[in-house]
Amino acid sequence: MGARVSRASAGRAAPGGWELESLRGRFVEIGGGAASAGLTVCGRLVAEAQRAGGLAAWAGLTESCFFPPDWAAAGVDLESLAVVRTGDARQVWRVCDTLLRSGGFTLIAADVPGGIALPFSAQTRLASLAQHHHAALIAITRDARGAEPRGSLVSLRAETEKRRAGHDCFACAARVVKDKRRPPGWTHEELCRGADGLC
Repeated sequence: MGARVSRASAGRAAPGGWELESLRGRFVEIGGGAASAGLTVCGRLVAEAQRAGGLAAWAGLTESCFFPPDWAAAGVDLESLAVVRTGDARQVWRVCDTLLRSGGFTLIAADVPGGIALPFSAQTRLASLAQHHHAALIAITRDARGAEPRGSLVSLRAETEKRRAGHDCFACAARVVKDKRRPPGWTHEELCRGADGLC
């Protein structure tokens, strides 16, 4: 979605809610539909991890990927970002498991458009590894808003959306519908400049 212009809290805010440090050690899901702002808000977290000196990784299917120029414009160092693309969702989760076990990553993004279709035991293992290594495991599912979540061990689930907020800007919002550490219902919102040709 391009460079971030500014940030603002909307709705009921939670101090430190959407910063990387508050998401580390947690299994997080970002949904909201195919046209949502999931990749945008995840890209900002990747950039934040890199600015803090941490390593970040992105794992996804061969037919699905973030748009590199957008993430670069948002501050992501593409040369330092580990990217793994696999043939099916099960392999995506195996990659996440391996990367988490290494203990070397601050943030791992799993792009799984089909949702978190994982056995309870696998969810338990991934959530435990994220907690043990103080890493943020971010699943970008792009499930439709209001869809029944399939990741029962997800610690925080947000539904994202974007709306035009000017001739060259979009407001990207993450509305938290599940949060095991505080009451849900709070929203994070930031203003982003649209990619070239989009505005």
